[in-house]
Amino acid sequence: MNIQILPNWCKKVGVLMFITFAIFSGIDDAIDGCNGLPYNSDNGSDLFSSYFGNNAKHLFNILSIVGMIVYIMSKEKIEDDYINILRLESYQLTTLIFLFAGLIIYIISENILLTVDYYIELFLIIYLVVFFIKKRIY
Repeated sequence: MNIQILPNWCKKVGVLMFITFAIFSGIDDAIDGCNGLPYNSDNGSDLFSSYFGNNAKHLFNILSIVGMIVYIMSKEKIEDDYINILRLESYQLTTLIFLFAGLIIYIISENILLTVDYYIELFLIIYLVVFFIKKRIY
């Protein structure tokens, strides 16, 4: 699996993007929760809508996912065949974990309603955790 990978300094950019935009996308929901409003309420505060438009939370979710992808696509300090094998094994294990978890969730409740960003973020987070564990074990 030989794909173009970003330089190592992009890891810092990816983490910064992810943390910044994840916080921005969660602020409106946190304010609504403190005010006792239900999730995705139309009567909510929409703190960033006046500055960034009506789709601010959606844009921030997309940018936080892009930050995670930039982090994942960045090279390690020492990039060799061993790291490539770990990436591939982590991806395979993450896919299996995600498919089994999806099957279990579907068995428990077939009417679950989640947007695509939940699945993408969960997949990327599981991949990062699996890669981190595999890198520390071997």
